[in-house]
Amino acid sequence: MTAPHRSRLALVWGSGLLVAGLLAGCSAPSSGDRDSAAPSSTPTATATADAADGPADYTTFCAANRAAATAKSGTVGEDLEAVQAQVTTIRDLLPPDDVSAEVAAGAEVFATAAEETAAILAEFPADSLVSDVGLDPRFTESQAVQSAATDPDYQAFIAWTIQTCGFDTGGE
Repeated sequence: MTAPHRSRLALVWGSGLLVAGLLAGCSAPSSGDRDSAAPSSTPTATATADAADGPADYTTFCAANRAAATAKSGTVGEDLEAVQAQVTTIRDLLPPDDVSAEVAAGAEVFATAAEETAAILAEFPADSLVSDVGLDPRFTESQAVQSAATDPDYQAFIAWTIQTCGFDTGGE
């Protein structure tokens, strides 16, 4: 593998880990945010609805994203379990309510990418560290990583997720 190719792969994987780190900061929307919900064509935190209004309670989804992001610093087994839970919660939400077409399409891409990630993780010993397998070509050359780096719908979904779930900068 050439040095520029290795550097590009590291950059793409690093970008994926950055997204995971950002999602680690997700927190469930406050009840005040849900009470003031209004439909929007852009990804905003106010796109969530109170659980009594329908299926747009994103609390479980946000919790699964936090768990999946946190698991990136653990073992493959922990990460696999968290990614599988993340896949379940996103699939349960499809299609998400009151979001733009781009965000809805990105949610589908995200779910597919998470399923691919889970399948790749399952190929490694459960007690391996995620940090030891993260630059394996099965990840770096996967469609999941390519989507994170290049798909505008996927990126719109990630932005919507951060806005919807919140972004905890440690100032709470």
